[in-house]
Amino acid sequence: MITSVPSLPARVINRYKMRDDVKVFNLSGMGCSASVIAVDLVHHLFKTYMNSFAVIVSSESLIPNWYRGNERSMMLPNILFRLGGCSLLLTNKSSMKHKSLMKLKLSVRFHAGASDEAYQSCTRVEDSQGYCGFSLSKSLPQAAAKAVTMNFRVLLPKTLPLRELVRYATVSFLHPKTNNNKGKTPSLNMKSGFQHFCIHPGGRAVIDAMGRSLGLNEYDLEPTRMALHRFGNTSAAGIWYVLSYMEAKKRLKKGDRILMISLGAGFKCNNCVWEVMKDAMDDVNVWKDCISRYPVKSTANTSFLEKYSWVNELEPQPNKKIEKNQKLS
Repeated sequence: MITSVPSLPARVINRYKMRDDVKVFNLSGMGCSASVIAVDLVHHLFKTYMNSFAVIVSSESLIPNWYRGNERSMMLPNILFRLGGCSLLLTNKSSMKHKSLMKLKLSVRFHAGASDEAYQSCTRVEDSQGYCGFSLSKSLPQAAAKAVTMNFRVLLPKTLPLRELVRYATVSFLHPKTNNNKGKTPSLNMKSGFQHFCIHPGGRAVIDAMGRSLGLNEYDLEPTRMALHRFGNTSAAGIWYVLSYMEAKKRLKKGDRILMISLGAGFKCNNCVWEVMKDAMDDVNVWKDCISRYPVKSTANTSFLEKYSWVNELEPQPNKKIEKNQKLS
C-alpha cells in the first residue's frame, strides 16, 4: 500500500476541494484486506452520521516494496503483485436507495495477530544483503486457514438458511467417526446462502484452497482466476476487480447475495455480504476492452521463466555505502 506524504486522503481532499468538516481515516499497513476493513468502518460510522456519503479509495503501489535482492522466497511479491486501484461511493441516505447498485447486509472481521506464527507469516524484513522485501513464511497457509475458520464461525450462522444449519448439525452428529470416513467430513452448502463469491485473488494456491474448502466449482472461481490472470494481485483493490468481472459478464441479478472474502497480513480475515439491488448493473468498467476474450482456457504464464530465468543465476550485490565526505558522482 502506498504511504505518501501528504497522505493519499489529504491529496483526494485537495484535488476535489472537499469541505473542511470531512471525516478522514487513513488505513495503512492493512495489506490486502484494507478495502473490506474500510467498508466495515463506514458501516459503523453510518450508525452515527445519518444522511451521509463516504468515499473509499484503495490502491496498490509496487515501487516502495520492490525487492532488489536474490532471495527466492522474497521475489514472489515482484512477480505476483501489480499496480491497481479502485474507489467506492457509499451512502445511508434513503433518497438514494433507488440508485444504489448493492446493499451491505453484514460485515465480519477477525484478527489473529495475537499468535506469533500468524503475525510473522507475512512481514517486511531485510535479507542478508540489506535489501528490504516481504517475507512469506511456511506458517502462512495455517494462519490463513485459522483466520477464515474463525471468521466463518461468526458469519455463517447469520447468513445461511436455518434448514442448512440444521442439516449440517444433524449430519455431523450422525457421521460415524471411523477410519473409513477420514477426509469425508460433512460440510456446509455455501450456495444455499450465496449466489456469488468474490475471493481475494492472492494467488493460484489461495484460490484453489478456498475453492476446495467452500465446495465451489470452476464457474464460481472463474471471476477470481481471471482477475488474477489479467491484473495480478492488486492487494486491497483485488476483490473489486473480481466483482467488476461479474458485472461485465452480466452475472449479477436483483436479489443475489455476494460473499466477499479478503485476507491480509497480520494475519486477518475480513468478509462482507452484499445484496444486489438492480438487474442491469454497469458492465462498462475496467474489463470493457478485454472481456470478450475471457475466460481463457489456460492461466499458466510460461513466457515469464523464458524471459527472466537468468535472475536465478545472478549473485546478489551488496549495498554500496557512501562515506561521510564522499560526493555523489
